[in-house]
Parts: sequence; structure tokens; C-alpha cells
Amino acid sequence: MRKKSWLLLTLIGLLIVLGGAFVFKKITFLHLENLDRRKTLQIRVSPTEPFSIFYVHSIYLEPVIEEFRVEGEAILLQGVRTKSPAVMEYYGFEDTKEFHPVTRRLGALYFKWGTGEGQGLIVRERKIYLSEIGERGDRIRLRVITVPLGSYLLRHFRFSRLLRG
Repeated sequence: MRKKSWLLLTLIGLLIVLGGAFVFKKITFLHLENLDRRKTLQIRVSPTEPFSIFYVHSIYLEPVIEEFRVEGEAILLQGVRTKSPAVMEYYGFEDTKEFHPVTRRLGALYFKWGTGEGQGLIVRERKIYLSEIGERGDRIRLRVITVPLGSYLLRHFRFSRLLRG
């Protein structure tokens, strides 16, 4: 009888610890959302992961890369990279270095997918083009979201089961 009580208490303690992990452990995502077509794309990232946004400047038609880092549930702009003196002047940079450090904390980023090609996101080595979630002229929002581990696993396994049958 005593052994059963000890085993039961250990099992209850283990379930409490696991339950806490499922509630308090958070999973972080970059959440791309097409505001015009109800289409989304989520990319799992670490809570401090760097990523970049690339595009062709709409006035000067020159490539630009903006470098960011996830910071909790915010996005931190760390700098702008371009070789174009015209783009540098447009953004107010006074020198001609290719990388210009900037520190700006942002909640979300909004894009309007333009007429040019080559707008997107780089996370790790993966390039994600805005064309994957929208069409020209669509409004797209990029933000960081965190989800409890338990909620993520529940949705992931429920969706996987639905796909299987």
C-alpha cells in the first residue's frame, strides 16, 4: 500500500511539472499574414534570432536589405544594407558604408507587395518571397508571436491527424 502511494505521488508530481512546461514554455514564430486574403505563414524562430527583409527600393530601383532580430515579442531593426548612394541619402545616412547600424524597436512590420520582384524575408538560409502568401498590391503584416508549448503541440498533432485521415 505504501509503495502505491509513493508511486501515485511521484506520478502526480511529474504530471504537474510537465503541465507547467506545457503552459509556461513558449514557442516563438515570425508570423506573416496577408491582410487582404486571409493567408498566413509561420516560421519557427528562437527568441533572439536574426532575420532580414530584402526588397528593391521603389524610387531608386536598387536592392536593400534590412537586418532585424527577434526580441521577445518585438522586432528590433539592427541596420540597413545597401550599395546605392541614392538609397543611403533617401534614408538619411551620411556616409557611404554598405551597412548602416540602426536601433529601432518595432511591434510589427507592414508591407504592400509592390510591382517589382524580389521582396521577401530571409530566416537562417531560407528565402521566403512575399509571392508565397499574396499577390501584387496585397497588404502583408509581419509580427512575432509566442504560443505556449502545450497549445502548439495540441494544434500540431490535431492538424497532423486530420491530414492523415
